[in-house]
Amino acid sequence: MGTFGSERYGLTVSITQLLSFIALFEGGIGGVARARMYDPLAHNDKKELSAVFRAEQSFFRHIGAVFIVYSVALGIGFKEIAHAGGYTRSYLFMLVMAISLYSASKYFFGLPNLTLILADQKKYVYSRIMIATTLLNTLAVIVLVNCDLDILWVKLGSSLVFVLRPVMYALYTKKHYDLQKTEKAALEQKWTGIGQHIAFYLHMNADIILLTLFADMKWVAVYSVYSMVIVNIRSLTESFTGSMEASFGELIAKKQQAKLLSTYKKYSGLITAVTIVLFSCTGILILDFVRIYTKGVTDADYWQPAFAMIMIAAEALNCLALPPASLPIAANQLKQTRWGAYGEALINIAVSLALIKWDPLAGVALGTLAATAFRSVYYVLYASREVLHISAGVQVIKLFSFITAILLMSAGGLRLLSLVQMGDLFRWCIYAAAFFAALAAPAFFILKAYLRKING
Repeated sequence: MGTFGSERYGLTVSITQLLSFIALFEGGIGGVARARMYDPLAHNDKKELSAVFRAEQSFFRHIGAVFIVYSVALGIGFKEIAHAGGYTRSYLFMLVMAISLYSASKYFFGLPNLTLILADQKKYVYSRIMIATTLLNTLAVIVLVNCDLDILWVKLGSSLVFVLRPVMYALYTKKHYDLQKTEKAALEQKWTGIGQHIAFYLHMNADIILLTLFADMKWVAVYSVYSMVIVNIRSLTESFTGSMEASFGELIAKKQQAKLLSTYKKYSGLITAVTIVLFSCTGILILDFVRIYTKGVTDADYWQPAFAMIMIAAEALNCLALPPASLPIAANQLKQTRWGAYGEALINIAVSLALIKWDPLAGVALGTLAATAFRSVYYVLYASREVLHISAGVQVIKLFSFITAILLMSAGGLRLLSLVQMGDLFRWCIYAAAFFAALAAPAFFILKAYLRKING
């Protein structure tokens, strides 16, 4: 941002989001295929596993072809779509092509292989590849920016690094799985998956799209900086789930109900502890981090405390609901939970549109929070009643008690930080380490006692 400015940075964010529209055509097939893979993996049925894999692979290759056509069309028309009068059409076309490179490779090489890896409880493979390519991308971006290259070349270099991800997934699958050349399987819940995927896409991408259409491009940049932090905290939290959904899927396939409930409680306890610690720290530290991160960038107001707290609450809810939300997929019950996804998308868009003129950032954030609250309660109720057969009301009370605790700890920590001077990144890291230690230590001992109780 310091090199290219908020407007050009916001431009690349908008292109990325508009390119992601093609994800609507994915139709949730990854989730449907993953749900179908749990049973053959549990029973070592190579023929059925290969048939599901081939069906997903064929589907995504068609999506890849559609994506290429869409990318070209977007590149030609982006100048008018984003009202980007300060840039030539050819420059914007090349920028769209550079950013689209990774997604194209993902459809042709990555997604079916990644689905199989995750279904086989090998999320560590995904995590290692993600970490390696993220670090390599960071290094590449630093080098390219310091070489005073245009943002077009920076984004192209970044895309070339990320192309390594799908290639590595494909190489791993080829080496570790004996996939046979069989007839493609029929994915029975495909249309349900399509509906849920469209709803999920609209929910996840509505904020930036609405800001692009109804607000200034600088608000997109501000949103993206906070989102960068919060979404990565969510990703870090999700990394603790390991192969949670795959574990649930195996136990459900083998009809081991008692062990399913015990495993669910363990994962839920772990995710709750991690979410409270990480998102409380985020609530305390994010404002000062953004202030230091955007130091010298004066073309937009990056100090947005209300927006930050609303988004933190929304993403914390998302993380707390990870265990119950994974159970319908693990149980291959996508159709039964379709209204959770539909309602989430409708609420997000309706609330955001109603509030965006009042306050662009807070408006879309409140839309996200309202939708996430609905989704979280829906999946907690469904999983508790239909899969786990435990008290649903108690689980909902716990959910909002944990969110309240995160917001209260964030408010208390912000009060303490207001008494000190946070001048640079080094000092910020010192305070970050202190707050993390203060919150993680008691959480660790409470979690340890909880897990000991479950294990008897």
